[in-house]
Amino acid sequence: MRTNRYVAAAATGAVALLIGGGAAFAGQSPEDKGARCEARLATIAERHGMTVAQVETRVKERLTARIDAALRSGGITAERAAMLKERIAEGSLCRGAQALKAKHRRYPLLAAAAEFLGLDRAELRAALPGTSLSALAERREKSVAGLKAAMIAPVQAKLAKAVGGRRISQERADTLLDRLGDRVERIVARVFPARS
Repeated sequence: MRTNRYVAAAATGAVALLIGGGAAFAGQSPEDKGARCEARLATIAERHGMTVAQVETRVKERLTARIDAALRSGGITAERAAMLKERIAEGSLCRGAQALKAKHRRYPLLAAAAEFLGLDRAELRAALPGTSLSALAERREKSVAGLKAAMIAPVQAKLAKAVGGRRISQERADTLLDRLGDRVERIVARVFPARS
């Protein structure tokens, strides 16, 4: 158990350093940062007789426990805790391109959804509690498929530009789009917590 705690702590520290954009790796390309992160995790896993997947699981468990502790202490809201847990569950510790990963976050996706639905961001935030994006789209007589396409389109265009500029490979872009599609499916179907 002590070894597992050490592995989680070491891997969490490595991720903070390698993914957090620290000065130690300033100037490296996103691909280099991703490769360094993967190499560090592989080293930690090998040193402790574990697989990289097992290390990732330990780190996610540790991060989830911290979120639970923050929720119990009142440091974060239940909605924020749920959002963070969702990110932890669906992400990997070395997600790759720093410049591109931010484009997969929820808020740009919701901004695209708001535009498709004919709402501004404040109106969308007010309309979502207690319902889902798909239900909201149907109430506004909008296609759910069209909503998903609208949410993906801005990121798809930026990925195409990145491929054209040879910043990432087409294979990497396709992988990111697949992940984004899965994420959009979950966001569109998710019922947002009702306000108390």
